[in-house]
Amino acid sequence: MAASSSTRKSIQPHRKSRTGCSSCKRRKVKCDEEKPCSNCIRFGLPCNLVPENAHFEHGIVGPAAPTRRGRGRPRKNWADPPHSQSTPSTTPTSPLDDPTPLNQRACVPTTTTIDLNITQAELLLHFTTTTALSIGGCDEHPHHLAFWTRNALHIGLAHPFVLHLLLADTAFHLAYLTATHHHEQEDVLLLPPRRSHSEYLALAQQHLTEGVSGFAAELARPGEGNCGALYLGAVLLCFCTFADGPRGDGDLLVCSVDGDGDGDEGCGLEEVGGGGVSMPFVYGVRLMHQTFRPEVLFAGLMEPLGRDLPPSPLDTPVYVRDGFPRVEWEEQLDGLREFVVARAQEGGAPNEGELSRTTAAVAVHALDNLIGIYAAIYGRRGPDGEIRDDGPPHNQFVFGWLYRVEPEFAACVRRCDPSALLVLAHYAVLLNRQTTPSGWFLKGWKEHIIARVGVLLGESETSKWMRWPMEQIAPEEKE
Repeated sequence: MAASSSTRKSIQPHRKSRTGCSSCKRRKVKCDEEKPCSNCIRFGLPCNLVPENAHFEHGIVGPAAPTRRGRGRPRKNWADPPHSQSTPSTTPTSPLDDPTPLNQRACVPTTTTIDLNITQAELLLHFTTTTALSIGGCDEHPHHLAFWTRNALHIGLAHPFVLHLLLADTAFHLAYLTATHHHEQEDVLLLPPRRSHSEYLALAQQHLTEGVSGFAAELARPGEGNCGALYLGAVLLCFCTFADGPRGDGDLLVCSVDGDGDGDEGCGLEEVGGGGVSMPFVYGVRLMHQTFRPEVLFAGLMEPLGRDLPPSPLDTPVYVRDGFPRVEWEEQLDGLREFVVARAQEGGAPNEGELSRTTAAVAVHALDNLIGIYAAIYGRRGPDGEIRDDGPPHNQFVFGWLYRVEPEFAACVRRCDPSALLVLAHYAVLLNRQTTPSGWFLKGWKEHIIARVGVLLGESETSKWMRWPMEQIAPEEKE
């Protein structure tokens, strides 16, 4: 039956609400789109048509205050957000558990915080961009650079003591740059240091302490699974020991002596390995070489460091290859050897007897090794005036002498034997910017060792042999 005219007239036009508030949409009721809407006012619900953290009371928007819900519908707590009405079992426990796409998630502040160690991040950034370049030798050995900027960090993640020593070395580097005001190194532009010199030194000591503790614990149980990390740790420990600088007047690098030269202070060696065996810091590197075969020691991530073993033969002396001035050394060191040998044959000073002859023999052996280093770096001038080097290739490395020095020699230095002290002073001459161009960590050692040996020898028949080492440090002292 057709509807009457009166019925048709009672139907009022209906305007749909398309921009209503979210509360009305969730309840599926019409919103009058007021700000706030009448439905939210009636039931005391939050209305998103008004600014956040505002409330309404009798149509007035103001500071947030508790509201009372009106009588009637809704009975449900529509004021809570939709996800709060779900059961606990379906509530995401972390952002990773939330199935909602990232671009559709609401930007709701979370109470969970992520702690970032900015200090360690700063050290890691500096290591990968700067310190690694000084260690790796990017020009001659690109695979070494790749190792230090990438592989070393991966090894540190598996062996935290390596990471601590790496961070200690970097902090020492930053302390050096801060103290010397170096903000530019080769092609790498350095950002201004964020901390003071003393703060970087404190960071270095903190990480060095942690690294040495972990290194000693691992060294007590060496094996194929950790020998590479131990080798790397020993290398980093060498860098840190150099960079830390002399620990006092009696610190002569291979050991420590007291100011009077009687050796009562004892040798400045690290107790490592838990076996009560004292050895200089560099002996850790030698211990790994002697204990494990190269194919085991330089396997996996350590492989780039083993590519240059054995070292390539030298076609010319190092000074020719690298382009730095030659040092005329033959007359000085050959004369020193004659003096040390004669001293051994004569029995040294009165009442020294057999002990002095043994000590002098140790000094002669160390001096012969040192002469080989000089010959490889500066060449030896022959009778015809031609400069040549025909020694073994491993002599081209300045640190090779320190690596091969025997504990007996360190003991002689500790007793302040004149022959051993003279040999050590002549080794210190090689710790210069030409023979170790990336040796920022050597700063101050040459001057310190030569000066302290001069003090320990005093005015004696041996002191004349200190004139030449003193002359060799004079040019750099003027810079």
